[in-house]
Amino acid sequence: MNISGSGQISAGEYNERISVSGSGKATGNVRAIGFSCSGSAVCEGYLECTEDVKVSGSMKVEGALTTEVLKVSGALKVGGECRVGEIKISGSLKCEKGVKATVIKCSGGLSAGGDVEAEEIRIAGVVKCSGLLNGEKIDISIGGGSCVGSIGGSVINVFDEGSGGIARMPLISKLLGSKRGLTVEESVEGDIIALEYTEAPLVVGRVVAIGEGCRIGLVQYSEQLEVHPKAVVERQEKID
Repeated sequence: MNISGSGQISAGEYNERISVSGSGKATGNVRAIGFSCSGSAVCEGYLECTEDVKVSGSMKVEGALTTEVLKVSGALKVGGECRVGEIKISGSLKCEKGVKATVIKCSGGLSAGGDVEAEEIRIAGVVKCSGLLNGEKIDISIGGGSCVGSIGGSVINVFDEGSGGIARMPLISKLLGSKRGLTVEESVEGDIIALEYTEAPLVVGRVVAIGEGCRIGLVQYSEQLEVHPKAVVERQEKID
């Protein structure tokens, strides 16, 4: 099904790919093989695709979104939960609830009103998560404006690549503000933790490295702790 002008998609199950390059509206819950939006689209229910969802235009899903692969180079807003195998974001994804995936790769903007969970999380843009950012391996290349409730994982690496990035482009910087780094509202907990330009009240890990630009209230570690001279750690405690 192709909509290149203005059209309506009836609620139901489609054994085909839906493509919107104009303006399209789905009047209820939709199941399909895939969904592509290079124009403007609204789904008034949930959207479930067996293969993929690709958004290079502007799209809103009022319910949950379920698919194997999600690629966002435009702007996508989801009112329910996102349940995806692999997520690739070079544009903007805003999910009012949580995000569950196997792999998340973000070089744009990711915003979630709940928890963000994946086996592997790579952020090179901006992340805003009101809940827990949770993954086996988490890499966050800091720019500015990123804020999460808590971080939990096996290997957690927050670092400064030192150049450019979407968050340092003039327009994005103006929208996000000039604050550099990552703000964690509650805690960072993991096995191996390496942080730069991170502000958090509590960090708990087995091996912990607190790098340049960090402001940490309490660090609890069981094996090893290293603190950069240009970092601030108010208290440190070795635990069993």
